[in-house]
Amino acid sequence: MMLRISRQTVRQSWRPYAGAFVALAVGIVLMTTTVLLIGAVEAEASRPGVTPAEKLELEDLSALFGIMAGVSMFMALFVVASTFGFVVATRRRELGLLRLVGATPRQVRRMVLGEAVVVALLATVAGCLAGTMLSPAATAFLRVRGVTSLDLDPPAPYTAWAVAAGCGVTVALLGAWRASRRAARVAPVAALQEAGFERRRVTVGQGVVGTLCLGGVVATFAAVPEITPLFALVSAVLMPEVVVVGLMCFGGLLFPALAALLATPAARRDVAARLARDHLRTAVRTPASLAAPVLAISAIAGSLVLALSFTADWNTALDREQLQASLVVEVDGGDGGDAVDRLRAVPEIDVVDARLVVGDTEVVDPATAVAARSFAPVRGDLSALDRREVVVTETYALDTGKDVGDRIRLRVGGDGVRARIGAVVHDAPDLYGEVVAPAELFGPGLRDAVPEQVFLVPDPDVPPVDARAAVEEALSGTSARVLGADAWVGEVERDTRAANDAALWVLLGPSALYAGIAIVNTVLIGSSQRRRERRTLALLGATGRQGRRAALWEAGSVGAAAVLVGGAVVGVVGWMVQHAVTRDVPGVDLTVPWLPLGAIAATCVGLTLVAASVSRRGS
Repeated sequence: MMLRISRQTVRQSWRPYAGAFVALAVGIVLMTTTVLLIGAVEAEASRPGVTPAEKLELEDLSALFGIMAGVSMFMALFVVASTFGFVVATRRRELGLLRLVGATPRQVRRMVLGEAVVVALLATVAGCLAGTMLSPAATAFLRVRGVTSLDLDPPAPYTAWAVAAGCGVTVALLGAWRASRRAARVAPVAALQEAGFERRRVTVGQGVVGTLCLGGVVATFAAVPEITPLFALVSAVLMPEVVVVGLMCFGGLLFPALAALLATPAARRDVAARLARDHLRTAVRTPASLAAPVLAISAIAGSLVLALSFTADWNTALDREQLQASLVVEVDGGDGGDAVDRLRAVPEIDVVDARLVVGDTEVVDPATAVAARSFAPVRGDLSALDRREVVVTETYALDTGKDVGDRIRLRVGGDGVRARIGAVVHDAPDLYGEVVAPAELFGPGLRDAVPEQVFLVPDPDVPPVDARAAVEEALSGTSARVLGADAWVGEVERDTRAANDAALWVLLGPSALYAGIAIVNTVLIGSSQRRRERRTLALLGATGRQGRRAALWEAGSVGAAAVLVGGAVVGVVGWMVQHAVTRDVPGVDLTVPWLPLGAIAATCVGLTLVAASVSRRGS
């Protein structure tokens, strides 16, 4: 019976549920597309003839799609939760009437959850169909943006539909869970009340969750002196979500007070600003719900942008610090072996260090790698490579918990091999991989492997110009490119930042869309709740222009408060990454991307103002 009531409620009063429907539909589109893309990646990776570099690219794509889907579903929770929170708040008299005619709290709760299921089912049908049709366009977009150069063919959509439908219904139920519990607590006397009172207090559950989230983040600061830059980057992806959840548990206290404080200077001179400030001091739900998506997108997007910029600076600093070769040759796969043979015959070159990657493992000659790439151990001894042992980086050792003397499993010639770790070296992602092995470990499996780069150290008695000319002459007729060390490092940095920008488009594009939906949805529903208040203000003499300005002041103050808190989160994350980077490479110059960070803040505040203006004019 309650499910039938839920279905009738959604059909007759669909407008309040529009935001949740759009958010869930977009989320299911993204989830369907993501699962289809991951399936296409897996199919491409298992195809015969795929090179190790292409397999690594495909693995990175799978991880990227997974993170995108996770962040999107995280943002969808805010929209669904705020929508059903407002729906329950606006229906207190209706819910009280249901209780008055005999409905139990459990039935009321089931009714609200049933409404969430109805919305989720409608969104699932629309989202699955749209996601299936958009998946070919998504693969084309990835190629255009430079995320991948491979042709991905999406598989049959049935698995994607099952996963997306399950995720959509789960997100809808989780988002409506708290609202359903609040609805179940509505007393029958609410049917006789003309107005509701918003309690400015934190529930026990909110207090526990918020304290655990924020306490856990504070506890991680104890490990900051020991974390590596790559681990700090992973933390920069995950930590903002935990902080946002913790802060929003106290959002009913934090954001109304902070927004009112920001509006106070203008309230002394402007009646509209004073109206907005006074409403913020007494309101709870609207400011907290509006602040949630602004805080989430500003904290998550800002942290990612800043962390990726600092990590690119770290990579560049490592390259400049450890690269001893003055010339770098970029070779094509077909010319790799021939190019190395020609370079070894050049008398002006002392060291020819070919970078050879087989699967996930890099093969090195210790003598040339030390001379050309500063391949130096932190623990252990590089002579371990002569004993058919392997060398790993500090980040690999930290991530896996392995150290000198432990054994790890490698893929050699299609077979699994357990190799002993003989040494741990500094990180240098652009110069060598996380696992380095001797050529003897691979045996005949190296015959088909060709180098991607060759690092050259000229004879110190030969002028650099003459050494480069000799190398270019030796490589004439091949597709190899000869670059100076500074030019090669600059090219790698540009490629890294371009890849980061493409990844940010994929990761943050859906999240930004969600944030926009959530902001507009919250402002519109909040405005619809205050019609009687606006009529009362008009009777007291307030003009329509003053009412519009008050709405703008209120939305702008809440948006600015959320951006300030989000900026504080970005600052903390940036400090953590900066500490890890400067500890690893002292004196590194860090680039703060002020333009993207400012654009994120301006977009969030501007969108709240536009939504407030449109909702006020529409009313």
